[in-house]
This record gives sequence, structure tokens and C-alpha cells, in this order.
Amino acid sequence: MKYLKIIFLILILTYLCYPQPKEEVRAVWLTTAWGLDWPKSIRTVDGQKNALINILDKLKDANFNTIYFQVRARGDLIYKSEIEPWSVNLTGIMGRDPGYDPLQFAIEEAHKRGMELHAWVVVYKVYGLETPPATNPPHVLLSHPELCKAYGSEGYYMDPGYPETTTYLLNLFMEMIRKYDIDAIHFDYMRYPGSNFNDADSYAKYGQGQNKSVWRRENINKFVAAIYDSIQAVKPQVKVGSAPIGMYNFGNWPAYSELFQDSRKWIESGKHDYLAPQTYFKISGSNPSYEYAAKWWTKNLGKGNPNIGRHIYLASAVYKMSSSEGNWDVTEITNQIDSGRTYGSHGQSYFRTDSFILNTKTITTQLINNHYKYPANIPPMPWKDNVKPNSPLNLTLSTDDSLKFILNWEKPSAASDGDTAFYYNVYMDYSSPVNIDDIKNVVKFRVTGGTTAEISLPEKPTKNLYFTVTAYDKGYNESEPSNEVSLNITSVKNKTEVIKDFNLKQNFPNPFNPSTTISFNIPASAFTTLKIYNVLGNEVASLLQEELSAGSYDVSFDISKYNLASGVYYYKLKSGSYSAIKKMVVLK
Repeated sequence: MKYLKIIFLILILTYLCYPQPKEEVRAVWLTTAWGLDWPKSIRTVDGQKNALINILDKLKDANFNTIYFQVRARGDLIYKSEIEPWSVNLTGIMGRDPGYDPLQFAIEEAHKRGMELHAWVVVYKVYGLETPPATNPPHVLLSHPELCKAYGSEGYYMDPGYPETTTYLLNLFMEMIRKYDIDAIHFDYMRYPGSNFNDADSYAKYGQGQNKSVWRRENINKFVAAIYDSIQAVKPQVKVGSAPIGMYNFGNWPAYSELFQDSRKWIESGKHDYLAPQTYFKISGSNPSYEYAAKWWTKNLGKGNPNIGRHIYLASAVYKMSSSEGNWDVTEITNQIDSGRTYGSHGQSYFRTDSFILNTKTITTQLINNHYKYPANIPPMPWKDNVKPNSPLNLTLSTDDSLKFILNWEKPSAASDGDTAFYYNVYMDYSSPVNIDDIKNVVKFRVTGGTTAEISLPEKPTKNLYFTVTAYDKGYNESEPSNEVSLNITSVKNKTEVIKDFNLKQNFPNPFNPSTTISFNIPASAFTTLKIYNVLGNEVASLLQEELSAGSYDVSFDISKYNLASGVYYYKLKSGSYSAIKKMVVLK
């Protein structure tokens, strides 16, 4: 029996080796500090633009959908500002105009490819130990030296203890928010550099006898709340996220107690929409391990906590595949993707972009062929927008020949919040109703600019084909499907026989608590079983054991009858010689 369980588990893992979520963020940090990812040493306008286009094209081909574009590195900017100078990384000289607007160009090019651009800003760290050059506008170290403190060999940080620091940063970041059509602002270094930071003067002036650790955390928390509320008042659709240290209050560098970074409070107080914690650890064998950190972040602040449920985009240190950084094997990264998906992460973040452009240890090829074989929709944020768009109307199907099909539909009317279709997804399935929960059924992804799609098949279909279309609004809410159209194929042997399929569908809802529905089709009368197993291959529930006629069936599964814990389970359908396995997730 032990060996049968092992064999069963191997079969399950093989069948579900690379599950493809329909919705997840796939993000990279595109580093402009020292020109690391871009623009490197390129100094011409056309050269920089072409290099950025090449990066975005390669990321799009690998089905990434989000760019953390570094716009403030060390107190200098990738865009024109009245407050801080142009970045030294654009021209080699801080303050020199590069001759175009790199941020505006990056936004336009990202959006052309259906990708979000999050403006990545380094918050409190502003320079090295040297003196910045004179520029107009001046660097903050020259315009407000009283707000900046040197910290060891790291350089200068703005002191969060001064209210003037918060005011300065609010003015700086809101200038960008008002000016540019960014999808999100993404904060980094939003912390103290260490417990020995020299803030005795600001504490003496503003501490009012509070516990110093509490006071430090609250200084940052106040800025977080102020910037979130300010953005909400001006552009509520703009997301707010950050990249906190991956050890909240555990491990050997706990952010909460050592760096006064209370990212948990940012989420619990509703002043952040997502976190991309820097979980730059090995899957196992490190302290903490990636497994431990992934479970902690998702359980406490992500899907595992339905009272909060903000987005968690776990980070992987792809740069550590380099022989000079750690020489990690590529499987270290792919295993981390599997782990994060198992725990319910809303997506993945990677530091940094160059690893994918160079295809280090074939990481990009691995993703294209396996984990990112299919594109993914960016998950919606219901606390920002929970109104679905209306369904597309009057879907029709016509054919040019036996391999080409034309779908036409009408744009839906505006929903109750005024939103209509931002883009469309077209689905094709071999059974009805079309399963829109399976990303593999999407035959046209992100249709924009019209209400027509052309579907070309590699060979003449031998099975019935069913099509439907859904609309997505700007908040990534998906509509109910349009009407369904079909192409009916008769058997070659018997022209009057309509082909029928064996089909086990994804349970809905999924994840679920306490009940879900499992639907399936069987093509012929047969003795049929439907059973539930845990990840060790142990049977935990038997839902069906009987002779069934050909047809479609819905079976309800209520976990309250079986006292099951939160986690991953598998359901297996066997009917005659047919069998299939799918994964389900219980979240209590």
C-alpha cells in the first residue's frame, strides 16, 4: 500500500507539474541605478529607446505582465521634476536633460504590450558618502542637508523622524502621480538603515518620551498612510505597493525590530494594495527558508487571511544564479514558483531583469516552455473596484475555410460604475459550457481596439468547438461570458454521430470554503468513481461510486462533512477506461 501511494503521488505531480494560474502578477525589477539593467552605458536617445524596447519585447514573449521601473535611485530621477535632478545614469552627468522623457516612453511602450508599469522609488536612501554635484533643481543632500544623515559606509539616508522629511517626499511623489499615467507606485528602502542610525536630534525634538522603536515605526507608518490617502484623493485607481525586507520579524535580519519596517501594519490598516517581500532565500536549507517565508507572508497578509487578503507577490533572487552571487541552479527558481503558487501567492517578483534578458542558466526558456507557457491576467483588487463589466453581446461565428474562424461581438454597455470593456479574452473549449477558468482555453488573449477575433487552427478540427468571449475592465474584473457559439463536427465514420468527450472540469469556486461543485462529462455508460485525496495520496473522501449513463454531471463537495484542513487536495474521476485528476484548494 505504501508503494501504491508513492506511485499515485508521482502520477499526480507529473500531471500537475506546471499548473498555470489564470490570474497572477509576473513582475521584474528593472534597475536603473548604475545603469544595471538599463540604460547600461548607452547615452543616445535612440540607443536607450531601442534597448528598452528590446527588454520589454523579451519580457512580453516570456509572458511577464508587470515592470517595476526604477525612477528614483539615489535622489535623482528618470523623469523631469521641479524638485529633484535628472538621473546621472541617463547621460553620465547628474542634472543633464537626456533629450526625451524616459518615464513617459517606458509607460507608453509597456502599455502597448499589455504590461503594467509600477514606478519604483527608493524612499529614504538618497546618496553615497561623497558630495553630489550642483544641479538645478539641487539634490536633496544639498537642498535639505538638515534632513539627511550619513550611515556608515552605506551613505546618506533621509531621517524619517523629521516631519519635514515626510512633507518633502509627499510633494516629490505626488508631483509624479499627477503628471504620469503610471499603474502603481512601488516603494523600496522604506525603512531605517539600522538600529544605530543617528537620529538623536530628531528624537529629542519630536519623540516626546515615546519608546524609540515604536516612535521610529510610527514615523514610517505616518508617511505610508499620508501617501496612500493623497494618492486615493487624486488618482484612486493607482496602486500602492512596496518591497519590504523578506523577514518581517523572524530570521537573522528582522525588519520589524531591527529596521522599524512594519509592513504588516501597512496592509492591515489598508494603506497598501500589495507587497513584494524580498524573500531572497533558498527553497530550503537557509534561515529562513523560502518555504517558511512564503508560507508566512501568504498566510498572514495574503489569501490565507480572508480578513485582509491584499496581494502578495513573492520575490525570487534570480541574480543569485550568477556564479559570482550564489551559483543557484535554475530549479531553485522554478521550485519557488511552484511553492508560492501552492501557498496562494498572487504572483511572483524577480530581482533583476538582466537574468531574463541574458537567459541565465536557461531561466527564460524554462519559463516560456513550462511555468509561463500561457499568459496570465493581472488579478483584480476588489477593495479598489469590485464591479464586473457587463458581458459582450451578440457573439457570432463565421468561417473562411476549415482552419480559420471569425468571431464578432458587440461592446457591452457601461456597468453601474461607468466602466466598460478595457480588453477581451476569447475562449475555445471542446465541451459546453466553455470552461473559462482554464487559461489553456484562451485562444485570444487581451483583444483590444475592436470586437473581432480571427482563430486559426493548425489542422482541421475533429471535435465540436465551443466559443465564448468575456470583457475585462481597467480593474481586471472579468465579466460573465457572452452567449456561446459552436462549430459542430460529425464523425468521419458516421455522419450523424456527434462526437462526445470525456471531460473533468475545474471545480468552482476554487479556492473554496465550505463547498464547491465538481462538473464532468462522460461519453458512455460506465461504472464511475469520484474521490478526493490529500497531497500524500491518502483518500479523504469518496463522492461517487456508481454506474452512470453518458451525459453531464455536477457533484457537490462540502468539506464540513469531512473535517478537512486548509490546503491542497486532488480529485480523481474514473469512468470505464477514462480517468483524470485535478487540483483544488481549501482555504478556511
